Amino acid sequence: MAKSPGLREASKKDRASRIQAAAEALLRDRSINEITTKEVAEHAGIGEATLFRYIGSKHELLFMVYGNRMDAILSRIEETDALAAAGAGADSPSGRHYVDRVLDAYRVRCEFYLENPENAAIYLRAGFDRQNLSRGRNIAQGDRSIRLTASVLTEGQGRGVLLRTVDPLLVAQNCHAIYMHEIDRTPTRGLPPETIWERVGARMHAQLDPLVLDD
Repeated sequence: MAKSPGLREASKKDRASRIQAAAEALLRDRSINEITTKEVAEHAGIGEATLFRYIGSKHELLFMVYGNRMDAILSRIEETDALAAAGAGADSPSGRHYVDRVLDAYRVRCEFYLENPENAAIYLRAGFDRQNLSRGRNIAQGDRSIRLTASVLTEGQGRGVLLRTVDPLLVAQNCHAIYMHEIDRTPTRGLPPETIWERVGARMHAQLDPLVLDD
């Protein structure tokens, strides 16, 4: 007897959830390049042919898992920054306060990268691949970080503690470019992944510190 539409939909959602859980577990400590679709299917308790009814390639699993994680991380960054802004609202925050908020946001992004540098780099670079159907999500996430940085800097300029003769959006774009460039440089130059924040932070200080008027 054929399943009712409701049961078919519930079964489909259950399989999709098991596929995502399997991908999350396998990608936690391993590279997407080491994982096979057969392994994912076995962990999800389905056949490999069934798996390919939900994905076009194993890299789609990475884009799904890391895309969801990045969305959650960005929400956490925004919530933390909102608390920092509210906490300084009654005082007269210094220019350093605004620089630190930008640095804090990218420090968290670097922590995301360090959880699994190879997978994170593949995911973060996917926004530059025109063949990647998920690139729109990557671009939107990068834009989200850029908007937050630009907003923080604009606020500091409005308070008169950051230089007003620079475009905050251009500075925000430069900050994000620093982050992406250091991720690219890490494997290319054979740099230790654990030094990612040391390198990103130093370059961001060079970008942001000259904006501070009240040091």
